[in-house]
Amino acid sequence: MLVLAGPQASAQQTVQQAREEGKALAAEKRADPALVPTDDAQARIVPGYTGTTTSQSTYFDDPDRLVSDASTAAGASDSYRTVTDPEHRRPTFSAAEIRATTARATAVEQDPNAFLAGESMTSANGSCVPLPPGSGVQGSYEATCNSGTKVDESSPSCRAPLVVEVRSEQRWHYTCQSEFDRFTRRRGVLCAPFDPYVGSGVCREIARRVIGQTCLQGRWPNCTEPGDPIEEVTYSCGAQVPGQSGTQVQEATVVGERRDETMCQAATADMTCELQSETCVDSDPQTRIVGGLPVTRACWNWQRNYSCHRFSQANDCSALEGNQQCTYLRTDCLDDPQAGPCKVSEKVYRCPIPQGSTATDKQYICGNDVYCINGDCEPIVREASTEFKDALVALHAIDQAGKEFDPNNLLVFSGTRDTCHKPVFGLVNCCAGKTSGLLTAAAGGAALAGGPAAIAALATPFLSLFLCSQDEMRLDIKDRMGFCHKVGTWCSSSFLGICTTKKTAYCCFESKLSRILQEQGRAQLGKAWGAPKTESCRGFTIDEFARLDLSKMDFTEVYAEFIDAAKLPDEIQTINDIQSKIRGYYELHGAPRGGQ
Repeated sequence: MLVLAGPQASAQQTVQQAREEGKALAAEKRADPALVPTDDAQARIVPGYTGTTTSQSTYFDDPDRLVSDASTAAGASDSYRTVTDPEHRRPTFSAAEIRATTARATAVEQDPNAFLAGESMTSANGSCVPLPPGSGVQGSYEATCNSGTKVDESSPSCRAPLVVEVRSEQRWHYTCQSEFDRFTRRRGVLCAPFDPYVGSGVCREIARRVIGQTCLQGRWPNCTEPGDPIEEVTYSCGAQVPGQSGTQVQEATVVGERRDETMCQAATADMTCELQSETCVDSDPQTRIVGGLPVTRACWNWQRNYSCHRFSQANDCSALEGNQQCTYLRTDCLDDPQAGPCKVSEKVYRCPIPQGSTATDKQYICGNDVYCINGDCEPIVREASTEFKDALVALHAIDQAGKEFDPNNLLVFSGTRDTCHKPVFGLVNCCAGKTSGLLTAAAGGAALAGGPAAIAALATPFLSLFLCSQDEMRLDIKDRMGFCHKVGTWCSSSFLGICTTKKTAYCCFESKLSRILQEQGRAQLGKAWGAPKTESCRGFTIDEFARLDLSKMDFTEVYAEFIDAAKLPDEIQTINDIQSKIRGYYELHGAPRGGQ
């Protein structure tokens, strides 16, 4: 029901009367040309106005097409993906986390008298009531673990000696000539009868030498036309050749040779291996006696070097799964590209940054409108403006935009792309970052300006042990300073489609404020971060920066840095200041009546 009068008048109207009055008001306003123009002159000044005829008007007659076109456009729309979060990359907060974070404020809200009852503006020392403990968390980071197929790499080496097999047996030796000299009286055994036995393998040739030469014209030594050489051939036969005269002997022969693979098979068992190199390590002497037989070979032993991979199922998530401070966010597949079931997956958790607790800094609500931290007190200003911090941050943002403005590309708050690596399931981790705790901007900036030695000294200690690069150590420091946004992880090295090494991409900015503006500004603009492999950390255009609504951003993380110069006084000075202010108040307004 539309209510147009005060409470008394509306109580006297019926529903029908109110409806009629509303219609009359609408008719009056509708006739006002200033509110309802009869032409599009005013509409044309609206940015983006293209007239009354638009392509979307076809949906009036075909609403089903609206649904199908929307489904098609959604797949390529960054704004749609930002809102719907189909890859589940947006952090989620459980009800338990929210209750734990707001528990202290809720306790004060539900029973304020327990903390402030009976207090008054006097010069007496007030009593202090300790506040309930807060969540004690300054920030969080993303911790990851992996499950799936693990690939262990190794480089085994082994020896492969040559094994020559010799056999001793009774054999028959025969000697023959290739042909005769028809002009001499020399006679012997021709070799032709042995040809069938050589062909069947019963006999083999073991020696051959030239013993003369035929003469086609004349006689030796006065031969005018020499013919073919006459050769003497010796055969070794495993059986007697019928009709031929031979000599029975005990003969050793090489019947086979091989490389002994025993050691190499043991070194590469249950692994997929590729031979990288093979080198002769035993070649002198070349001729050795094997089974009584001299055997000559160029090499007798080889050194082999392999590159091997062993596959097994692994899971290193037990520590994160059992850590009640960490909250599960999502699971990503590291297969690139993924074909079938995921071989290696990465689970992402949100964990509190170490050393973020301030349990030793007890906080109180004290009497006489005094707020104390660790005994250092300040008067509470009633009804103070809550917009001061936001205004302060806005001024810093404008100042930072001027410092970071890129006149060549007309961009502000651009970042630099940094990456670090970590073997899947490995102990090496060059992406420690916030897992090692936060750093102040002063300490981190001094290390980055101090060169390699200063960087290695301040970076997470095991980065030097793991031989991480200088760039990875610089990223570690900048991330712990709060300057970097984690874009994501991808598989940088794989074997047979199984990820073995992953890389994480970060966008690092010149300040913590720049990083916050980028993170929350992109959400306002519907400008999603790119893929980890390709994100370039591009800044905002002037138009994009002008469209940002800083009042909707959460700058809690940087408030303390902007007011760091305002140091709390010590306890005695605080009491003196409070008493001085109270005396000044009474001198101006007079003492309260009744001696209070």
